[in-house]
Amino acid sequence: MSCTNLICPFHELQASDYLSSDSEMKCLITDAVKQVRFDKGDVLFAQGQSSDSLFSLSSGIVKIAYHTQDGREQIVGLSTPGKLLVGLQSLSQDYYEYSAVAETETYACKIRHRALLRTAQKRGEVAMRLVDALNAQLAHSRSLMKVMGHKCAASKIASFIQLIIPSSEHGHKRFTLPFSRREMANLLGLSEETVCRQMANMKRRGILYAPRGKIEILDWDQLQMLADEPLAAG
Repeated sequence: MSCTNLICPFHELQASDYLSSDSEMKCLITDAVKQVRFDKGDVLFAQGQSSDSLFSLSSGIVKIAYHTQDGREQIVGLSTPGKLLVGLQSLSQDYYEYSAVAETETYACKIRHRALLRTAQKRGEVAMRLVDALNAQLAHSRSLMKVMGHKCAASKIASFIQLIIPSSEHGHKRFTLPFSRREMANLLGLSEETVCRQMANMKRRGILYAPRGKIEILDWDQLQMLADEPLAAG
């Protein structure tokens, strides 16, 4: 199966090989893959559902959420195109421990667990790609923990914005916000009022422009400085 997604962990050649983005090469796990599409709000898999697949995103953003017994939703992560594999934590489990929901239109490769593991046992290269994906997941989790850690409210929000906007979108370009102010507040442990107030302050400082549902970063350097501010600055 040919594929143009060079940032997928299992693409024959990676983006670091400096091929053009429209270069079509073979997938290393063709027999385990099916290409799928999701609209905003579609569920990739639900918490408690039998676990049989994981997903490599080629475009879009996916929200990872845990639902408590009393019905509350806690956002615990997000996935964007790259080495991250949605559902990777369920690779050796019978059931998904969380839900994955498309926050934007999303295209992905659906990868069957058993077929992937069989291929990894036979091909060392695939096994190493899987290790790379695990390392990417750990790095992403650490980044998210830093965002949610000991920072002032403004720094948390600035760090979160950096995390959700792909590097390919950097520059003066409008980007669709995949999360509402309320969802951002839920994830960051802040009130919705605080998120709205801090984003309004960033707008006044000329850091960003945020019409409803969109965001445009006007000053990436200021955003980075704000993201690096310690707790005492809040």
